[in-house]
Amino acid sequence: MQFFLDHPWPLGVITAIFLALVIEAGRYTADRSHIQEDSHRKDQMAALRDGLFVLVSLLVGFTLALSAARYSERRTLFIDEANAIGATYLRAATLTASNSSEAQQLLRQYVDARLDADNAGLDSSRAVEANHRAKQIQERLWKDLVETTKTDRSAVAAAYLSSLNQVIDLYEKRIASFENRIPIPVWLLIFSVSTIAVFTRGLTLARRFWLTVLVAPLTIAIMVTLIADLDTPSSGFIRMDQRAMLRLKADMDDQR
Repeated sequence: MQFFLDHPWPLGVITAIFLALVIEAGRYTADRSHIQEDSHRKDQMAALRDGLFVLVSLLVGFTLALSAARYSERRTLFIDEANAIGATYLRAATLTASNSSEAQQLLRQYVDARLDADNAGLDSSRAVEANHRAKQIQERLWKDLVETTKTDRSAVAAAYLSSLNQVIDLYEKRIASFENRIPIPVWLLIFSVSTIAVFTRGLTLARRFWLTVLVAPLTIAIMVTLIADLDTPSSGFIRMDQRAMLRLKADMDDQR
């Protein structure tokens, strides 16, 4: 199922087709069971249908709010990371000449690694390689800083240490935010309740009408697609805006 969640728009098409078939199955079942000929059965199914669609609306609304909040969090962390790297780059210039040059060079490579990881999409091997490079650069920067602080206990070194520590912390937070997806059981609940609700909709149809068959499945499919797109940071049409990191890279290149 994870494959379909990583490809939101094919998921939406499949969901719409599946739910349209479920409505047809419900209408066929209603014809065989003669539900429309029994007013009591028809009223009971109508009440059940309305209650289930309310439940679907609540589930979809809750999940959409959850995915939108997580998308906003990822975006905020992205900007925070770019700002932290920029501040660290500027503070590195206050170190001794040899340490300053090497630290700034490593930070430029670090920005390239972070952009590569963000541009990897669903290519997990490329993302892993870029993150591995970023971790290696972090280790080199920290090792150099440890050597520097052995002889330099000034406020300048302390400020650089604080900035570098924030860069490392934000790296871990961003990795965690990418891994923090809507749980599979929540998706299964949405699809299960939606299937039952659409089936009861078919049970209450007296005759086939193409608009009735398409509207409910298409609406649910669009909402599911939007939620999956917001929750999938590495694919889909709604992607992370990388302008903050690209501006930082341009500024670093200009300051060489």
